[in-house]
Amino acid sequence: MRAAVLERNGPIEDIRVAELDPPAHGSSDVLVRVHAAALNPADVKVVSGKDGGGFIHAKSFPMAIGFDFSGVVEEVGARLRGLKPGDEVFGFLPYGMSTKQGSVAELVSVKQHTVGRKPPGVSHEVAAAVGTAGCTALQALRDKARLKAGQRVLVNGASGGVGSHAVQIARLLGAEVWGTASAAKSDFVRGLGASRVIDYRQTPLPSIEAKFDVVLDAASVSSFAEAGKLLEHGGTYVTLLPSFSLLTGVLASIFSSKRCAFVGVKPRAADLDQLADWLATGKLSASVERSYPLTEITDALTSLASGGVCGKLAVRVLD
Repeated sequence: MRAAVLERNGPIEDIRVAELDPPAHGSSDVLVRVHAAALNPADVKVVSGKDGGGFIHAKSFPMAIGFDFSGVVEEVGARLRGLKPGDEVFGFLPYGMSTKQGSVAELVSVKQHTVGRKPPGVSHEVAAAVGTAGCTALQALRDKARLKAGQRVLVNGASGGVGSHAVQIARLLGAEVWGTASAAKSDFVRGLGASRVIDYRQTPLPSIEAKFDVVLDAASVSSFAEAGKLLEHGGTYVTLLPSFSLLTGVLASIFSSKRCAFVGVKPRAADLDQLADWLATGKLSASVERSYPLTEITDALTSLASGGVCGKLAVRVLD
């Protein structure tokens, strides 16, 4: 199969499109022919091997990169029921050192309980783009923050992949949403449903003069010590990355009325199906800024690494 192949950790320019053996699959696996993949900041980390990249994907060189995918079921394991060849599905590979395959490839092998059904009217690029980002936002707000209707949420980094989904999902859960972004991206964030957008360059997080029930740090650049000052009594701060400041925040929250939490996203069919319902009804947008052909994977990763992307980038694996 063709794939975006990483031979060793290094610069993005070293990624090449090459042939790899298809992933192994057994009687309890679903083999999916990938039509589109989507990129996340985690992919840049996997390529470089830095910033925790060695802990979210196995170093099994040469290997395909990528986590998010959307495609068509090619084969179904003999033990499985409910899916059949020809069904359109989407999802993402687990983040962890046990994952040895990549989604920017023509085939992935997954467990049935980790994929959702792609809505008929939604493109593969859009479905791929919603996987990691949408599930991260949903699990952070609903499960970790226990967000309730009528509460106020601040999404730090609201123009990125997770942030752009979090703004929309918080509104769908009945919350009032504020977001931080650069001035150039404020209209984009406001268009997602944020009632107010704060230019983080003019007003750093600790300087915001407002209180929130939830602060979701989608950019993962703050700490509980900083964001805790913005929380109401009983409020929750959620970050996406484990760190020393997270550990100190969790310990500090033991003696506080405010909570500090971390979300490690998991692929769950029920969550993907919820996102699919919102996509199908037009309540949620994956905000795909641009879709690249597989042959331009290095350009796509370079654009993502630049930090200037609004929303998500997709890769067309099967044109």
